[in-house]
Amino acid sequence: MHINKKEIGRFARQLILQDFNEKKQKDIFETHITFIGLGGINSPAIVYLLYAGIRNITIIDNDVVKENNLNRQILYGEKDLGKNKAITAKKFLKRINPKSKIYIHNKKFNKKNCSKLIKKTNLVLDGTDNWDTMLNINDYCVNKNIPLLTSSITGYDGNLILFENNKKKHLCLRCIFPNEEEVDLPRCETVGVLGTAAGIIGLLSAHKIINYLIMDKKIKPEIIYFDGKNIDIKRINIYKNPNCKLLKK
Repeated sequence: MHINKKEIGRFARQLILQDFNEKKQKDIFETHITFIGLGGINSPAIVYLLYAGIRNITIIDNDVVKENNLNRQILYGEKDLGKNKAITAKKFLKRINPKSKIYIHNKKFNKKNCSKLIKKTNLVLDGTDNWDTMLNINDYCVNKNIPLLTSSITGYDGNLILFENNKKKHLCLRCIFPNEEEVDLPRCETVGVLGTAAGIIGLLSAHKIINYLIMDKKIKPEIIYFDGKNIDIKRINIYKNPNCKLLKK
């Protein structure tokens, strides 16, 4: 793939970065990312990844835009209330890069349709907030060896984890959270969520993906935790669980 003069002009500021070059930019062009859920985290993540040069995108979301989404889901505005998120997002994103290939599925991800919804993707970003769905996404990505970035936000705080999903170095969501059923934890609808905190986790997610793509896909097994009130980032090392359910399959 050749980078034309217009593209060199558009991405000039990142092409001159020490760890960037034309080959790295081409890798970004060719990477296909699947976004499951377009809430407060994946909304800014998808925008910044598109600006960085991601051209091939799949969006999976069957929800509609609601009034209480608008404090953090930056893809939507007042005129979008009641509209399907995936369809609305595609129109927004096409204005950033009309040549981008954006595939949308107005469906809810589950065990039965996962293989139909996720095809030929290089990375998955899970922006859902349902534990059963998160486990289904995790299990599918582990089975297909697809790198998975999972993230969450509550109140002022958030976290993200990027799983390599390498068969030789197993480590997945079930390793660190082995509970099959969702634990009764504080949720956005009960304790609230600050839009800027969701935005920060979304940007950190996008930044993590870019680092992964340009740093020869090296992943440090860790939880990145953002403490919003103190504006502090902590790193928590994570390890394979020898009793992980997926290791026994």
